[in-house]
Amino acid sequence: MAAPAERQVRISRVAGRYLVFDIDDVVHIRRHYGICAVLTGTMPQNPTQNLFLGLPIELHAEEARLLVDKGAGYIADELTDHLSQLSVMDASTRKAYLQHLKQQRRNAQQVFDEEKAKVQAKHQGKRKAKPAAVTETTAAVTETEEDTSLFDTPKPPSTTLTTTTPKEPSLPGVTPTTSAPLIPSPTPPSPAVGIPRPANYPLYNYLNARGYYTTPGLRFGGDYSVYPGDPFRYHAHYLANSYGWDVEVAMLDLVASGRLGTAVKKSFLFGAEKPVEEGSGADGGGEGGGGGEVRVFCIEWAGM
Repeated sequence: MAAPAERQVRISRVAGRYLVFDIDDVVHIRRHYGICAVLTGTMPQNPTQNLFLGLPIELHAEEARLLVDKGAGYIADELTDHLSQLSVMDASTRKAYLQHLKQQRRNAQQVFDEEKAKVQAKHQGKRKAKPAAVTETTAAVTETEEDTSLFDTPKPPSTTLTTTTPKEPSLPGVTPTTSAPLIPSPTPPSPAVGIPRPANYPLYNYLNARGYYTTPGLRFGGDYSVYPGDPFRYHAHYLANSYGWDVEVAMLDLVASGRLGTAVKKSFLFGAEKPVEEGSGADGGGEGGGGGEVRVFCIEWAGM
């Protein structure tokens, strides 16, 4: 995994959810931090789709906590920030924002025109000349129409003149995914205040530190589906569950999860964080993010 560039990802906290709206931030955290998150927004062109969704992406609490702990992102309270910015916005800022939206529409129109020209040029090259027989028939019909028109009363020429004023081409509607131009000064990075440390954060941090990508594992009966690389290129190798160190795991859960994982060609991985012993001198920088050691085990169902 390449070393990430210095970039602060704005994580918008809206109604207790952690969202990322900027497509550049989405690419950045996926490429450098192995965070895929979940697309949750509907696209204006297809608002009723139920399979392919768009921006924003929603981060789980452990993903947002990881970015903040690594200094790669900060939490922005969108309600407070937008109300404070909109209340002090002057006319020049509003005008600049409207000009920014209009420029986005022009750029979109230019892209549409270029694509349309490419399609027209492609079809124009495929067109063939009309057969000569069709041309002769058309000429004969034209001569017949001219002969019969000699006996018709010619219509007087129209004297009405119509003038048309050229209109500005209508620009496509553009729905901005981020209100960054509306906020002149970015919110300074803040510590992980208000982000509770989830119970499964140690296992998630353990997997992420080793270069694994994770996605929600609900459809496979686990907390995570774990990939050795980007899910665009790999299938999941594990389905993973997180437990407390002193939690007794029922044997039926181990058997069911192990068989289910094997049925979908995955291994069942589970782990927990060992509590830090008093007087051990730990500084809170362990693999699990809380100072304790994380231990994981893997089960494969071999048969009876």
